[in-house]
Amino acid sequence: MIRAFLDIREIHKVFDAAEDVLKQDIGIPICLPNCGLCCMQNVPKWMTIEAINAVSVLTGMGKLRGIVSIAEGWLLEKDKNATLYEGMPRGWASPKLRDEWQAVSRSQCPFMGPDKGCLIYEVRPFACRAFGVTRDNSDICPRPLGRGESLSQRCYIPADRLRDRIEDFREECEGKNKAWIISAFAPTAFYRAAEEERFRQLVLDNKIPSAKLVAIEFEVSLMWQPQVDSLRGGVSPDLVAAMPRNGNSVIVGRQSQ
Repeated sequence: MIRAFLDIREIHKVFDAAEDVLKQDIGIPICLPNCGLCCMQNVPKWMTIEAINAVSVLTGMGKLRGIVSIAEGWLLEKDKNATLYEGMPRGWASPKLRDEWQAVSRSQCPFMGPDKGCLIYEVRPFACRAFGVTRDNSDICPRPLGRGESLSQRCYIPADRLRDRIEDFREECEGKNKAWIISAFAPTAFYRAAEEERFRQLVLDNKIPSAKLVAIEFEVSLMWQPQVDSLRGGVSPDLVAAMPRNGNSVIVGRQSQ
């Protein structure tokens, strides 16, 4: 597991480097300060191993209990988007469950703070790091246009080697423990990693909406715009929930490795 933690932290560094390259190319920051618009419309997914790593890092930072409390509150709150209480789902049991999962996906991330900053920024999921860097999010992002961009073209980084690295990491994790590549909503994955026994009891007591318990395999392709474009027709609820709504962007930034 320590090897997996080290790999995750190295991948984080490469994402940071790719963002720096993109900022240099377009001449402006990728995110507007205190914007949070993408966080208002997206509850990200976390691989189990990412969530376990986050527990380790946040424990060392003295932030664990506060984040656990937020995750538990989100799981237990009454949610108009999630009304089915049918325990842990086994696949897509009904169209209603799928609809509720998609609605929860598009709701506000509970880890967005009062100042619209990210409370888990240091350990945020791969998917969050991809937004606006390796994946175009111009359909919701209000940042001004940078150098070489237009209303129909936003820069992003292909980062083929980074994609290959994450795919290799996924395969290595699957080989060691298949549970590590299972992906769930970030607060769900995090709470399960931090409070496994209490999480299990809450599930047994049917306290958590089933839509918030849906688990899927981690999908690497969703973090790269060319792959997202090729999958735009939607082959799973995850793809549908995660897809941008326009699709006009093209690659104009230079590639970061």
